[in-house]
Amino acid sequence: MTRPPFLSVVVVVYNIAREAPRTLYSLSAEYQRHIAAEDYEVIVVDNGSDVPLDPSLLAGLTGNFRLIRIDPARPSPAQAINQGIAAARGEVIGMMIDGARIATPGLLHFARHGAGLYDTAAVATLGWYVGHDLQGWGALAGYDQAREDELLASVDWTRDGYRLFEIGTMDESSVDGWFQAISESNALFLRREVWEALGGVDERFELPGGGLVDLDTFRRVLELPDAELVILLGEATFHQWHSGTATGARPDQRRANWYRSSSEYSAIRGYAYERMWPRRAPTYIGTLTQAALARMVRAAMKPVHRHAVPPLGADFDEELWMTRPARFPDETTARLVDLARAEFRNGRFEASCAVARLIHARVPHGSGIEATLALVAPTIALPEDPPESERADYHLALAEAHQRLGEVEPATMNYRAALTFNSDLPLAHLGLATLRMPGDGYLVWLERLYRALVPESAIEIGVFQGASLALFRPPTLVIGVDPNATVLSPLSTETHIFAETSDQFFEQHRAERLLGGRSLSIGFIDGLHLFEQALKDFIGLEALCGDRSVIILHDTVPLDKPTQARTRETVFHSGDVWKTVLLLKQYRPDLDVFTIATPPTGLTVVAGLDPASRVLAARYGEAVATMLEMPFESIEGRMDTMLNLVPNDWTAVRARLEKHGII
Repeated sequence: MTRPPFLSVVVVVYNIAREAPRTLYSLSAEYQRHIAAEDYEVIVVDNGSDVPLDPSLLAGLTGNFRLIRIDPARPSPAQAINQGIAAARGEVIGMMIDGARIATPGLLHFARHGAGLYDTAAVATLGWYVGHDLQGWGALAGYDQAREDELLASVDWTRDGYRLFEIGTMDESSVDGWFQAISESNALFLRREVWEALGGVDERFELPGGGLVDLDTFRRVLELPDAELVILLGEATFHQWHSGTATGARPDQRRANWYRSSSEYSAIRGYAYERMWPRRAPTYIGTLTQAALARMVRAAMKPVHRHAVPPLGADFDEELWMTRPARFPDETTARLVDLARAEFRNGRFEASCAVARLIHARVPHGSGIEATLALVAPTIALPEDPPESERADYHLALAEAHQRLGEVEPATMNYRAALTFNSDLPLAHLGLATLRMPGDGYLVWLERLYRALVPESAIEIGVFQGASLALFRPPTLVIGVDPNATVLSPLSTETHIFAETSDQFFEQHRAERLLGGRSLSIGFIDGLHLFEQALKDFIGLEALCGDRSVIILHDTVPLDKPTQARTRETVFHSGDVWKTVLLLKQYRPDLDVFTIATPPTGLTVVAGLDPASRVLAARYGEAVATMLEMPFESIEGRMDTMLNLVPNDWTAVRARLEKHGII
């Protein structure tokens, strides 16, 4: 008499004529390693497929396959699983509730040995998708059965099924499952007596696809007093693309599906579903291929979900690791890939994933982002997934990506979204300013102006770290005024720095002694961000100028109301220097005042200066009182005319300066 097999595998199929042959071949003795055909059986339960599974498919496979057809069948596979378990002859019975999954070659060998470790062993594999993203998201980037067929052919999986890890990404139920609690296993192996103690799967789960029946079964196993979870290290089942109830759903459908399934679970169990940690640390068995090992290392070094104590210990010194850089089809793609990888290096996986998906949707093949995407894809199953503490960085990264793509509207939307989570985010403010006024930045403009004007002398009020001072070249005599100057940039021309306020500087007539009776060529005002001080500095500088001199004011184009406040509340801050432009226009119509639309906050150039004029000095108190209470709203939406904006274009600016004989 033929001895019964030690291991039985129950596989449920339903309307997966394309996928089932691959799944069943992956369970055949021709494919599975280190286990003989007589040691196991595969029971295929066709749960009422519209077109019955062809029995000849099983006849062509090496091994012991049996087919059970249920017709009529219930929408849920629960009854089909129980019928398969009832028909099984093995001492250990494995359940594959989704027959659209390709197994790795050592699955049955290691499942058999894992089940022998404990009387109540629960041998579980981690779940994966074929493809570089969660399949619902992949569909949005054009992933379909044809693309999947290409991927599978590219790794020749029938000869080496472990290469599936090269084209797969871990599914939502198994994220970092070597070190974190998993919610289910799509290939769960238990001893027969354990199945009997459970009473099989619960047939009260009636939703199409079974709802949370697989999660419920896995949790009930872990609740058994002597349950010991055994994780197969380098084995898995890989879900193929098909129009399933859960895995085939797009991201916007998944929340509704989850609500229905969890409601059914609560009605059956009397409480909400929660993922359960095993009572004892899992036992690991098996081997790891290089591709699977890379994912496991990432899970250890950079876990998706933050641990109280990280898998490698709180004191582990991490080094940056990343896949080898690829050749990119164009510079824009290269910059986007750099952004996604930078977010990954900083541990912002949600942001890295969002940028990677943006790239993948536009350059699905050959962008070089696939490896990064496959590592971080499980971090975001739904757009609302990033924790609130990381939402600002998430939207900031998306905004920068859209900006690099030249997509102004989504970039603006994401910068604004970032600011809703962190109102003091300098890069978001800077990004918005650059979107509003694209082109060369103000330091580029200063260097351009200094080069064209070849100034004999210059005074800069507000030195900070010396970035603008460093732009001057010999033989310009440069004077810097700042009580808190910290010059970090190398200076290349004769420079005198006075560590005092501009008021003290002008009162002591320090400039006159250095200028030696010569007119000041250029004055640059970048000090206190208050209009009355900028106006006072203008008065002091103009008195030193000649008719071919120029005074430049920074921070004259405010971004928004919060960042132009007189009391500084944000790092990005222009203050209300813009009011100085209005005062110059009002009280000195003889001046040529125009503002270059350069990011981040504009440069106002004033020509046609008159050092003999005393209008501003005489009417200073009146001017300040007039402008002090003027609200930002008075210029919002009218900055072009109110601030005399000119394009970020050298031709237009050069013409204005040539008119005054300055160039």
